[in-house]
Amino acid sequence: MTTNSILQHLVFTVFLAASANICFSQTEEEDRVPSEQIPVEDRETGDSFIEDVGELPGDIVTFPVRVVFKGISKTARLLDLRKVHLRVTDWLTNEDGTRKVRPVFAPSGGGGATFVQENFFKDGMTFRAHGSFGHRTRRLVYGRLRDPQLFQPGLGLQFTGFHQRMPDEDFFGLGNQSLESNETNYQHEENSFEFSLISTPFKAAQLSIGFVYSNVNIKEGRDRSHPSTDRFFSTQPVPGLPGAETGSLLFKFYRDSRNATGHPTSGGEELLSFEFAREIKGSSFGYRKYTLDLRRYIDLFYQRVLAVRVRTEVTDKMAGREIPFYRLAGLGGADNLRGYRPVRFRDKDLVLLGAEYRFPIHLYTTVYGFFEEGRVFNNVFDEFAFSDFKYSTGAGLRFRARNGNLTAIFEIAKSREQTKFIFGLNTDLRRF
Repeated sequence: MTTNSILQHLVFTVFLAASANICFSQTEEEDRVPSEQIPVEDRETGDSFIEDVGELPGDIVTFPVRVVFKGISKTARLLDLRKVHLRVTDWLTNEDGTRKVRPVFAPSGGGGATFVQENFFKDGMTFRAHGSFGHRTRRLVYGRLRDPQLFQPGLGLQFTGFHQRMPDEDFFGLGNQSLESNETNYQHEENSFEFSLISTPFKAAQLSIGFVYSNVNIKEGRDRSHPSTDRFFSTQPVPGLPGAETGSLLFKFYRDSRNATGHPTSGGEELLSFEFAREIKGSSFGYRKYTLDLRRYIDLFYQRVLAVRVRTEVTDKMAGREIPFYRLAGLGGADNLRGYRPVRFRDKDLVLLGAEYRFPIHLYTTVYGFFEEGRVFNNVFDEFAFSDFKYSTGAGLRFRARNGNLTAIFEIAKSREQTKFIFGLNTDLRRF
């Protein structure tokens, strides 16, 4: 092909492109409708200077929120892109997935690790061990051996050994009106063992009957900034201050119908338990405790989930005996009323209501807001009223693993007394 032919083809191509552009522009001009003839709700907004100025205050107010959420979303995407969780999981898990080691951290217990071995001696048998250590020699160690089909399908055995040392537990007195200014502290040491027969009467349900031995020692607290509980309340003796050895019969029914463990969108959990406890080497303590805990997960729209919770405890002392104060119903801490310190309020009975609204911002990251309220009673049947309930509000982030298990939470919780920041890693928080 000659040079003249090439030039002719180029000129003809440019001419066609220009002609098509002119025709398209003319057609667009002919189809364009004057803005005053367009309904107000269909008009484009934000184009004029006046509209931009009017939107400026709203943009300024929402700017920090938009920056935070965009940063969180980008961080989550980066972690997912780098496969950080998968790399750590592969390093801590054996090839067939039956052995797992997970680092843990909880604000009340400190840091440590949990070890799980499935098919321990036989198929279906599971061994679980945990150890965590924190400030002022705080520690929690337990081991559990469980075989749900030891005797026959649907009938098994579970054994648990437990040791805990809490050197600076807070105590403010008894009742819903206990004063923050009466803060004292004590040291709680406990060793316990539990043997339970477990049965699965139907799908997703478990029924257990067990015996629990517990040895509790209460000593002077290690927090020198507040008085020791035994000294501050010396004129008002608190039952159980020296500690006690008790034996308990424990009946428990639990049903789990959630469609997932990390971020359930439907189903729920039901827990019903009854404990009958008496002192072994004495006749000072004896009580009965009834617990009902209901959780429900409601799928709203676009993976938005509303989680609701109702919990009540009723503790009744036996004739001529008392209830150790550390076995009373308690409100406050990471499991309930998150804006208050652990076990801020104590009494025989309690009622707790909670709701949590969750929405995902990334495949493995969920943002949530929550509201909780609760109250303790000396006798819930005689005193119950929707007044003087303590409440806690806040929000948080939940990062979960690809398989749905909870891996980490970051929370801010507020109450009338304080604002708390909470972080947990691979914790088994049972609030929702």
